[in-house]
Amino acid sequence: MSGIFGIYSDRSCIEDLIWGTSYLQHRGQKYCGWAVLSDGKMNYQSHAGKLREKFNFRDAERFSGNVGIGVVSSGDRQPVSELSKFGEFFLAVDGNVMTAKELKEDLLLQGHSFSGYYDPSYIPDNVLIGKILATHELLDGIKKLNEMINGDYSFVILTNEGIVATRGWGRKPLILGKSEGRYVVASESCSFPNLGIEIERDVNPGETILIDKSGFSTLQQLQIEHIQYGTFEWVYTANASSIIDGISVELFRNRVGAKLAERYPVEADVVSEIPNSGIGYAIGYANQSQIPHGRIFVKYDYADRSFTQGTKREQEMEAKRKLIPLSSIIRDKRVIITDDSIVRGTQTQQSHVPRLKERGAKEVHARIGCPLLMDKCGYGKATKKKEEILAVKMGFTSDDQVARHLGLNSIGFTKPEDLAEASEKPIETLCLSCWGL
Repeated sequence: MSGIFGIYSDRSCIEDLIWGTSYLQHRGQKYCGWAVLSDGKMNYQSHAGKLREKFNFRDAERFSGNVGIGVVSSGDRQPVSELSKFGEFFLAVDGNVMTAKELKEDLLLQGHSFSGYYDPSYIPDNVLIGKILATHELLDGIKKLNEMINGDYSFVILTNEGIVATRGWGRKPLILGKSEGRYVVASESCSFPNLGIEIERDVNPGETILIDKSGFSTLQQLQIEHIQYGTFEWVYTANASSIIDGISVELFRNRVGAKLAERYPVEADVVSEIPNSGIGYAIGYANQSQIPHGRIFVKYDYADRSFTQGTKREQEMEAKRKLIPLSSIIRDKRVIITDDSIVRGTQTQQSHVPRLKERGAKEVHARIGCPLLMDKCGYGKATKKKEEILAVKMGFTSDDQVARHLGLNSIGFTKPEDLAEASEKPIETLCLSCWGL
């Protein structure tokens, strides 16, 4: 999972580039990087860690170009570079290639090389994508990539002509914005407001856009037979202030929360959330049910997203670290907690519910913003093994089984049709694979 940002400006772009990319930090904290075109020369940096910790604005004069791309990543170091028949380019990818192993082996058999790698399994997907693009003319390479891979992606390419941005089948968002003298592309629109950027439109699935001094121009529109929007973007991944494919993330979560209140009513004293992604659901549930909304956990401001941590142990530690319970609010209360999803269930069972019960909660009910997960995600999320998922590991077939296992008085999961209604998209255009649908 990554956040990508690109800008073409009539002035030095570096500050806008860094700030725009930093607003996507929730999409990845392991690596960050940027590349800028200045006087026909490409300069770049890539670091382990968070963007604002690694970029020194006092050094900005070294990156004084007016066009550049930035990236934050939870997986591999980015951006990556290639020298191809259409010139040097830098590439930043948000996506996952499920057939990567076979594609890498095929390229090696054809005589291509991957400098710096001695084991095909170590070659990251972004390097693989860059190699495929570099072996063709650019648009032909994008078309070939679309034909070859099983997976999904959005990516931006910094070239000598400008920025090329493309989107696969729809699971990975990509949006265009502009203001006077500036044209930008980003994974999410939360990058735009504080930079004074207005939304232009989403990049369509299968579309390739050139961004240069003239603005946006479509270079290619592939025919996508099975558009699949990334439902989990609205459910969890995206920032609440973002608009994904025309739908406000916050309003989506409010609508789902209201539907949870209709489907699973229960007498309670307070509706609260597992912050931050559970907030929108709690507000929607409280407004619909007329049960007061209040905080029972305060998120520690300097904690990261637990789901994007590299290992299970790191995820569990970060989840426990980031939430501080409010004992005076919890004591003697019947509590409804909302969260975006139940994946492994470890945090709920070992941290959230016990801490509420220890602080005197009379009842704890959970309402979840998506269906019960039943499969791994092959499109770039953190859950890679089906056996890690709670319902699969424990063989659960009912909500009551999940509730008893997690120590809850009750639990309710959102139905797929509620996700479709909240997103205003036909259900057949939503990716529902991780829910076994």
